[in-house]
Amino acid sequence: MKKEPRTIAIWTLAAAIGVAALGPVSASAATPSAATKAIALNESMDAVVSQAIKQLSDQGVLQGYENGTVRPNQAVTQAEAAKLIVLALRLQPAAASSASLGNEHNGKWYADYVKAAIDNGLLSAADFQPNKPLSERELAGMVAKALQRDALSARSWMEAIGDGKAQATRGEAARLLVKAETSVRSENARIVSVKALNSIALEVTTSGPLTLDDETIERSAETFRFDGGLTNVNQPRLKTGSANTYIVPVTTMEEGKSYTLAYKGQQKLNFEGSGELIRFEQARQVANDTFEVEALLSEGVVDYGYIISAYADGRGANALVLGDGLTLDGKSLQVISSLRNRTAVLTPEGGEPMTVSYVGYTQSTDGKQEPKFRLPAGKKLEPGVTYRVSADWFETKNASFVASDIAPLVIASAQATDAKTLTVTLNGDPGDELFAFRSAKLEGDDGSELTAQYRVQTRKGATGVFDLQNGGELKNGVSYKVSPIGDWAVAAGEVTFIKA
Repeated sequence: MKKEPRTIAIWTLAAAIGVAALGPVSASAATPSAATKAIALNESMDAVVSQAIKQLSDQGVLQGYENGTVRPNQAVTQAEAAKLIVLALRLQPAAASSASLGNEHNGKWYADYVKAAIDNGLLSAADFQPNKPLSERELAGMVAKALQRDALSARSWMEAIGDGKAQATRGEAARLLVKAETSVRSENARIVSVKALNSIALEVTTSGPLTLDDETIERSAETFRFDGGLTNVNQPRLKTGSANTYIVPVTTMEEGKSYTLAYKGQQKLNFEGSGELIRFEQARQVANDTFEVEALLSEGVVDYGYIISAYADGRGANALVLGDGLTLDGKSLQVISSLRNRTAVLTPEGGEPMTVSYVGYTQSTDGKQEPKFRLPAGKKLEPGVTYRVSADWFETKNASFVASDIAPLVIASAQATDAKTLTVTLNGDPGDELFAFRSAKLEGDDGSELTAQYRVQTRKGATGVFDLQNGGELKNGVSYKVSPIGDWAVAAGEVTFIKA
């Protein structure tokens, strides 16, 4: 999203449904002072709406009708929303725009704005109806796309503004856009504050959201530099519903230790480390080489997968918008940040402790908070032995479990989806991410052998997606026998499929 000054000419706000739209106003005639004077604010208008309209008019984004009114309680249309969003959020048309509208739209006041909105993915040319009123949800969806944000964040802003009715009003649109303007990504964003949330997470507030490039793990590892042996574990993640608050996963901090964050080599901010451990409730075995620890939202602990903008659209009803201070219904929550590359210690009763590794992408699945840890390759939990779990970054209320002999998963069938992908179906829904980082061998009746690995977070019920490794491809007409690599699963008889 470019941040250059707006270059699109200022146009008047469209007339009401059924009334001809007003023509364009020259940029020189639409100076902030002239635009402000042109708008006669209704005496009954809510003060917050009045301020939002004044701010947008001062920016040359919004103007009133010929009689000076703005009609804040009137429904906002698709055409009006396109113009307001394109101007307020400084959207530019694509360099080689392919957006086109029907001939009936040629020369209309909204045509250029709508084409820019189509180029930025806000609207579809096929579905565009200039005078169609937008619902609050539709308006929020357009703003989310313009900001490159999740829909839940924009909807939460809309819900705080709107009255819950089906149609969004012009006044609500003005208030939403004033909020959205604080959420425009910028490569010039600076850090305002840093504080430790717990021993493995920081809360970083910026002057505005970072660019998507600056949020990547590769870039953030360079731009977020810590002293004292502290490093990033994963990329910074915007909190859902926040304009500029990030959760930054880091390696384990020391209680009371002074750290310095150097941002882009330009800013240096000091903060004090926290020794607060993540609170898990229960450790339990889930496979012969894997165990999990459970955290409960009801006990005031939430995984960041449910509260960050990057994941919100995929978490459905499990996604949460927290209030200031990471609160939910007035209660402060402890946040589990990314567990990437984390380890724990597993100690058998009377035996030597061993280091176990977190199984990626298992910390928050199926609405649960149950990160899993796997023993080193070739090692298994011994039935009847009591094991105790510990770490320098978490504590567990019930940290011990007695291992048992757990039956492996059973592969019931497999099916090719394309030359590089197949689905593997178990004989029952495991109800959890037990496929994670497991592999299978494929033996073709032509003598070929291939390896496939589970694609994390693709399981639907009993079926998961597996990707061929090392550039391997399935051949048409070849029959493949599928068997697990290792003893994580067994086959229900001979499992075969033919690539069509």
